[in-house]
Amino acid sequence: MIEDIIKVTPLVRLRTFLNNDVRIKLEGSNFYGSAKDRAAIYVLSKLLEEKTINKDTEIIESSSGNMGVALAAVGAQLNLKVTIIIDASISSLNEFLIKAYGAKTIKITQADENGSYLNKRLQAVREYIAEHENIYWFNQYGNPLVVEAYKETVGKEIIEQFPNMDYIFLAVSSGGTVAGVSHAIHEYNKDIKVIAVDVEGSKIFDPHTKKVKHFTGIGSSIRTENFLRAGIDDKIIVNEQDSMQALFSMMKDEQLFLGGSSGCVVTGTEQYIKLHNIKNKKIALISHDRGDRYFANLYSQNLNFISE
Repeated sequence: MIEDIIKVTPLVRLRTFLNNDVRIKLEGSNFYGSAKDRAAIYVLSKLLEEKTINKDTEIIESSSGNMGVALAAVGAQLNLKVTIIIDASISSLNEFLIKAYGAKTIKITQADENGSYLNKRLQAVREYIAEHENIYWFNQYGNPLVVEAYKETVGKEIIEQFPNMDYIFLAVSSGGTVAGVSHAIHEYNKDIKVIAVDVEGSKIFDPHTKKVKHFTGIGSSIRTENFLRAGIDDKIIVNEQDSMQALFSMMKDEQLFLGGSSGCVVTGTEQYIKLHNIKNKKIALISHDRGDRYFANLYSQNLNFISE
């Protein structure tokens, strides 16, 4: 049953941060491997309970990674039909998992003029909806239920685990997580600072950038509706080289095998602490997923970071 896979994810203190109490919430320990499990379980279960959808409704979503995996798996648990619009940048593992869990996939192979597949995927979703009946677009980019999901799960959970935190750092992308968590945090205590971490090449904070982003799971070519719902106190933008180094440092020093966006969050936290000379504060980080899904596309291409 779907209730059996819901659990509290751990919050672990990082030994390598000096002068501050820094703890990382490991969303990769969710049953299907990422924070996206939270939204998939919460939203689909609520839609069924409220009879917004039924067993004949087809769920459609645009995703090149974790949300596609989560929806495919949770949809199978709930006996729902799921179609995921993926693209050519998807890892072979994520594509395998989405299909193995029983979802139908439609792959976009042509990027837009910025080298991004997102707008093409969204266009494909709209075309699919126009051509079919009884379709529900999950819409992680604009559905307020996704924001509600992260507020009620990750947001409230981390408050219970670390109620006296001073800062929380998390990656920005489709916008649901940062919006939901920030709402929960600021309703609890407006003095806690929500710091958004983005990566160079993303257009969320720098819409005119010409840099190319290689990391997935962080950044975007657009500012989504859900991102605009977020209550962000400050931001920091990091580069991929530093973030890759942070991922290998986390493996060596903390024995944590984290996803790409988590390397950016660790780097962003380190740089923000140094930039603002922060000491004796309690700081939370959110790690969205594990490193296994990024091995072929990210880790294996950067093995030079491993010290001899």
